[in-house]
Amino acid sequence: MNHSLLLGGIAAAFFVALIISVQIGRYMGRRRRADKEAGQAAAGAIEAAVFALLGLLIAFTFSGAAQRLGDRRNLIVQEVNAIGTAWLRIGLLEDPDQVNMRNLFRGYVDSRLDYYHHMANLADRGAIASRSAALQNDIWKATLTKRKTVEAEFITSFVQAVNDMFDASTTVTVAQNAHPPPAIYALLGALALLCACIIGLNLSAGDGRAWFHQLLYAGVMTATLYIIVDLEFPRVGYIRLDQIDSLLESQRVSMGAAESPR
Repeated sequence: MNHSLLLGGIAAAFFVALIISVQIGRYMGRRRRADKEAGQAAAGAIEAAVFALLGLLIAFTFSGAAQRLGDRRNLIVQEVNAIGTAWLRIGLLEDPDQVNMRNLFRGYVDSRLDYYHHMANLADRGAIASRSAALQNDIWKATLTKRKTVEAEFITSFVQAVNDMFDASTTVTVAQNAHPPPAIYALLGALALLCACIIGLNLSAGDGRAWFHQLLYAGVMTATLYIIVDLEFPRVGYIRLDQIDSLLESQRVSMGAAESPR
């Protein structure tokens, strides 16, 4: 499934819904124009409160989505650094043990790359994560079997590096799944539609339809909400983390091809 097209289709449907909401508000305003003067002052205060709430909610969701995007980038960098450190410390093991351990690391990094590349595919992502967990278990078992044949200082350093590598992957996985509750986005969309109705009510006082203002509001609001969702789910829409993923790809290239056991 092309999630970018799906997200674009949802944005287009929301744009149309905003225009329809403006027309509904305009129609309602036309019907109750006679009673409008009496409650104009009170209505103005309510409208201001609704628009202020919409602006505040947009500001918080946009800021939170941008911050989480930056956090995810930093966590991927931390994972790559942890993998690189653990890879270098394989050299602390005895020569016969290094080949098997390096092959396990190569398979593990391959599984992490597959996980990132299939992040938006919920069906495959679970299976890939299970494969990564199985490789983690194999690496850990292989590490523990060497603790009696390697000097304590060296094996402790290697164990710590491997543990940091596993912790980093867990932190990345948790961060990728950390999103605001769906109710936040539902409230944001509902407020945007409600404000569109209010705009329609205000436009009903004039003779023209003010299409430019209607399209301007619908376009700006749709673009803003689209960017918020795209920031929150960077592997679904047009905002990507491919540049950060290339760090892990470079790390995998530096590991070379699998070696035959000696």
